[in-house]
Amino acid sequence: MITTRLKSLLHKCLAGAVISCAIFSAHAQNLTLSADSPDTYVVKQGDTLWDISTTFLEEPWRWPEIWQQNPNVEDPDLIYPGDVLNLVYINGRPRIVMERGSRQVVRLSPQVRESPLTSPIPVIPRAAIDGFLANNRIVDKEAFETAPYILSSVNGNLLMGAGHEVYVTGEWANNINQYEVFRLGAAYIDAETRESLGQEAVNLGALRITSDEGDGIKKALILNSKEELKAGDRLLARQTSVIDSQFFPTTPEQAISGEIIGLLDNESKAAQFETIIFDIGETQGLRVGDILTIQKSVAPVRDPITNKWVSLPANDIGVVLTYKTFAKLSYGVILSLTEPSAVGDKLSSP
Repeated sequence: MITTRLKSLLHKCLAGAVISCAIFSAHAQNLTLSADSPDTYVVKQGDTLWDISTTFLEEPWRWPEIWQQNPNVEDPDLIYPGDVLNLVYINGRPRIVMERGSRQVVRLSPQVRESPLTSPIPVIPRAAIDGFLANNRIVDKEAFETAPYILSSVNGNLLMGAGHEVYVTGEWANNINQYEVFRLGAAYIDAETRESLGQEAVNLGALRITSDEGDGIKKALILNSKEELKAGDRLLARQTSVIDSQFFPTTPEQAISGEIIGLLDNESKAAQFETIIFDIGETQGLRVGDILTIQKSVAPVRDPITNKWVSLPANDIGVVLTYKTFAKLSYGVILSLTEPSAVGDKLSSP
């Protein structure tokens, strides 16, 4: 079982083009190694865990399935430049075992402390993909319309942005002074059942409460804004993302399928690292971190012999990482894509 230090693999997010593969023993539960997976790999300075896992696996998020802890190695879950990773088979199943390389130790003064000269494979900060993640939310419209809101700017401006002071008003929760600013966006409805799937609240920025002016009115400073804010924009308490240095991609625990129902900013097509909205959520068992395959439908073709129309299977065109889930909807970021994706493309468990 890997530790949280190894789970920083996610943050590189360099899912590459689809490569040819060889599927090994059925005992490996269809674990797919890359066709040119080496028998031995020496870790280099500048490597990341994602780089290494893509060297061995077509599906790099399945790294924990082949990572073999080494009981005789100090800190077996940390990988350093110079370490040797060997691909072996244990009971017919592929595994990676490690031989610890030599690392110089330096003494740091004035403290009596020793530290390896070479650091473990670096953690890639969340900021590497942070710009691609949407901070929008799915909300209950009635509850949203009771949230606190911007009343006016302190200096009387009708439009407000980062650095401006504003007055805000409403019913306030105790001990919360960090808020995000939202405006209602699209309402999503199931195309077949006409069931409401959720109402989107579009994130516009963030502010910090600076003083209490009484009678439910507070003064706040706008910390950042993606567009001009205005009176009536609603405030929701700031949330902390669960995607952090302890995060590792997973596959859904059960078969899941759905489709893309929305793209950000009313775009018609989505590219790599862009966010999509899909009609799968917590009620279907989807979790933050689950990987899904994007599939594009293929138009039926006429059989040249029978002259009948034949339905063709959908093509796998990419992989999406779920990063925010709600009851019936979720947000995901596209990690890899062989052609542009669009509303209506199907999603399923890998």
